[in-house]
Amino acid sequence: MNQFVLMLSVGPVQGFISAARRSRDLWSGSWLLSEMAKASAHYLYEHKAQMVFPYITTQTAPNLQAGSDFSVGNKIQVLVEAASIDEVRQLAQAASNAAKARFKEVANEAKARLGNKALRADMWDQQVDDYVEVQSAWSRIASLSEYKQTCDQVSAILAARKATRDFKPAALSAYDAAAMLPKSSLDGMRETVIKEGDLSQTLRRQLGLNDSEQLDCAGVLKRLGGQDHAEQFTPVTRVAAHAWLAKLSAEQRQELCTAYEPLVGLELATRVKGNKNCYQDFPYDAQFVYRFRLEASAYKSNSEEQEALQALKNVLLPLWRAHGEPSSYGVLLLADGDRMGELLDKANDVNTHQTITAALSDFAGSVAATMREFNGHCIYAGGDDVLGFVPLHEAYDCAQSLAQRFHQALAPVAKELHATAPTLSVGLAISHINTPLGHVRQLAQQAEKFAKGDHVEKADLQRNALGITLAIRSGNTTHMRLRWDDQNAHQALQKWVEAYLHKTIPSRVAYDTREVYLRTDFHTMDPQDDLLEKIRRAEFKLMLMKARTNEGKVLAEDLIQALNERALKVGSLNDLATELIIARWLAAKTQKDLGKV
Repeated sequence: MNQFVLMLSVGPVQGFISAARRSRDLWSGSWLLSEMAKASAHYLYEHKAQMVFPYITTQTAPNLQAGSDFSVGNKIQVLVEAASIDEVRQLAQAASNAAKARFKEVANEAKARLGNKALRADMWDQQVDDYVEVQSAWSRIASLSEYKQTCDQVSAILAARKATRDFKPAALSAYDAAAMLPKSSLDGMRETVIKEGDLSQTLRRQLGLNDSEQLDCAGVLKRLGGQDHAEQFTPVTRVAAHAWLAKLSAEQRQELCTAYEPLVGLELATRVKGNKNCYQDFPYDAQFVYRFRLEASAYKSNSEEQEALQALKNVLLPLWRAHGEPSSYGVLLLADGDRMGELLDKANDVNTHQTITAALSDFAGSVAATMREFNGHCIYAGGDDVLGFVPLHEAYDCAQSLAQRFHQALAPVAKELHATAPTLSVGLAISHINTPLGHVRQLAQQAEKFAKGDHVEKADLQRNALGITLAIRSGNTTHMRLRWDDQNAHQALQKWVEAYLHKTIPSRVAYDTREVYLRTDFHTMDPQDDLLEKIRRAEFKLMLMKARTNEGKVLAEDLIQALNERALKVGSLNDLATELIIARWLAAKTQKDLGKV
């Protein structure tokens, strides 16, 4: 018998994760991709493959059952014993078929909910049959000393195979009727499977369809599939509103629940029942606690629906007057491990490789619980990749906790292998709840990339950082980066957040700081000129002396001193202004905190 390294890649990742317009799409796509990967991994495990990634033992084998909470990345690596290459090929094909079978299983469930009448049957069957892509690569291990070399070779072959796509004709002729159908609104790649004229209003609401929106088979699965097998996704509105809801008394929340429940019966709202009952004190989507969402829905509703929405509004009005309206901004968190390749280079044998992947699995398994500690909902956690929604005021603490736990999980392994311990770079995208989800993901990717610090000249200052991207609907996009080991920066940010929370610093200070920087940006003077720096410091100190809190009080002396010291530390008033602006948003729980009515 020969030993082979076998790798599989399940996709398309773009179709399942990137193609998303709603939080439901993002969560469901990630869940479905994991379910297919689990199906492949489970088949390989049952057929005596030695699991490398994901790392699976006899005790953890139940994690590979369909519908479990365990997340599996789209890349699977195993070690198999086989008599021939043909045997490995057959095993890879069977594992691929297992993933496709799981997809069809979820597809059939969604089809049963939707009904044949509302579907273009031919187009549905075609897409279900050819949507899933599973590429594989393998190579024989000539000797035990060549394990790592073989892994590198298989990885390169798989990358080449993924780059060599299987292209099929979209239509047999230019007059093929199927090719003339509208495309899916999620990614514009495949034709719609929805019969527009036969779709009832109830089904439209189940699918969350806008008037002109179209869905391919994967889009339908994201909106309807898997609901009976896994935790329901949490709408971004429920996560974003959590801080405001937490301010209410138990009696006020109960009254709000009573008024909200009829909207579920009218299919205007949905219950939130997943994430281990994290949101059970108000188990609804919370979209209508936002005035603009409630009024927009009332405008296009019938009389019965308007009556229910008005009853809810009557309950909300005194709450809004007492507590302000909830902040309409939420956070998408995206994280990725740093320099994992350097650690994996130490994996010269399968046991060492499994030790590393076991540590990664332990971390990934803890992510959902960690995010729940901060009232967030993990969308995906596979190895060192993390994606999830977090409330604005808890996003920073959640990011910091994830980075610490990642280091704790990997540091012992790195020490044992005499390698540098990997770190976690985290990106936080702060955006309005109405921002298209595709754009939000792009913002999160920008934040993570900024955290990675490829723009930083010194290599030893790259990675191991927090990146924050703030996208204000009525303003510019702002970026900030803090290295996790820069204690001064983190202490300063926390101090500014506390100051905003306790109303000891006015919101204007951040923008006045930037205005001082811009007003003293004399193009005729050398930026390094000591005189220019003195002018800026003098203007900044004068502005702080004139600043007043919301209660009309002067700023505390220790706060003024801290701001002046931080200005000297960061070296630029512009950078300090960014730090203060970000802190203001991280402290916000209501619209009033952001200077909005």
